[in-house]
Amino acid sequence: MKKLIMIWAILISVAELASAAPTTLITFDEFPLGTIIDTEYTPLGVAFLPGNVTPRQPQISMDGSMPTQPILRPTGEPDFDIFQGDFWIQFTTPAVEVEFISGHWDYPGTGVIDVYDPANNLIASLTNTTIGINVTILTGMEPIGRIYFNSVNDTAGADIDNLAFSPISPSPIPPSPIPAPGAIVLGGIGVGLIGWLRRRRTL
Repeated sequence: MKKLIMIWAILISVAELASAAPTTLITFDEFPLGTIIDTEYTPLGVAFLPGNVTPRQPQISMDGSMPTQPILRPTGEPDFDIFQGDFWIQFTTPAVEVEFISGHWDYPGTGVIDVYDPANNLIASLTNTTIGINVTILTGMEPIGRIYFNSVNDTAGADIDNLAFSPISPSPIPPSPIPAPGAIVLGGIGVGLIGWLRRRRTL
């Protein structure tokens, strides 16, 4: 019996750990270089909208200072060599466990990463804490509706890569009640199994 309880405890712990990891990963190699991004990722649960300061769509591009390629930079055509800018990450279904990397930052504290709930209430206001590559992990928060990213105040700007998140699952449908005859049969099988295990002294 102790072994059975221990196995169940381990399975529950593993299930909880698995549920905490993001389920969707966008690496920005899903579309060709130069693609102006708007609603291309809505099938995966996210759209990218123009910012407030540089009102152009972000673009899939290259940035040799980032650890992986390609990346999503704030400004699209015609500013091919400019990485200073801003844009919105809009989740089509509220998300949890959001992660992404950003950079290359020249100074700490020059970035703006504002997090909003689905009703557009500000729930967190963050910045880059390091120079170089910054990792943003949003976990244990209420559902996230959108994120505002702004690298205008950094000397050379910054972009993002490897956006991972978990859309909130719809509420599960409660199971149908087991009809009385089925419940009686299942209960009888359970009692018989316990009796058999006791006789074999395995419980």
